[in-house]
Amino acid sequence: MTEAAPSTPPVPPVPAVPGAFAPRLAPGIGPDGTYTLGGQITAFLLGLYAMVVFFPALIAAALLYTWAEERFERDPAGARTRVIWSWICVTAGPVVGLLAALLVGGLVYGIVRLVTG
Repeated sequence: MTEAAPSTPPVPPVPAVPGAFAPRLAPGIGPDGTYTLGGQITAFLLGLYAMVVFFPALIAAALLYTWAEERFERDPAGARTRVIWSWICVTAGPVVGLLAALLVGGLVYGIVRLVTG
């Protein structure tokens, strides 16, 4: 024999109140969930930046870690050193790249301001 679950009346939706907290959209995302034009441009430029600036550090880190894996049995201290340098490439590489990009951007901005008056 089956028992029916007790019926509860549906809860009516709460009307929107001015000043109430509404869920915020992610930057660059429209109300329909797709990228806005600004979001598309930003995502493209940041993707290019990450590929150019961070990719070399990732390759160096991958190579260092691969070399470390080959040395763990023969030379644990050398392998450990390579792993540490691998982590330094992954963590410090993007920071150095970001600082370099900011420096170059500032120089370009200053030169453009100087030339255009």
